[in-house]
Amino acid sequence: MNPSKAIGLGEPEVVGKKSLFQPPKSDQEQKPVIPKKIPPTVERRVRMTLEMTMSALSIVQEAQSRFRLDTGHPLPMWKIIGDALELYGKMQKGDGNEKP
Repeated sequence: MNPSKAIGLGEPEVVGKKSLFQPPKSDQEQKPVIPKKIPPTVERRVRMTLEMTMSALSIVQEAQSRFRLDTGHPLPMWKIIGDALELYGKMQKGDGNEKP
């Protein structure tokens, strides 16, 4: 019996150096890889650098402390500054419904 041509359940496994240089098997067709579609994420925050005066910083820290005492949760500084900017914008333009 020839050891390279076994009769039975398929071809024998190649061992040694020959196993490194085998062509891809035809029964295991390589399927094209389809990349998953990732929906675009909407950034809710914008990172920016901000310089504050000492009096403005003390006001922000006081608001944070007051919020923590009332609710038991911390209030992020960006939330305070974001609310302040929205309030300032409403004061400058009104409700936002008017055309400039």
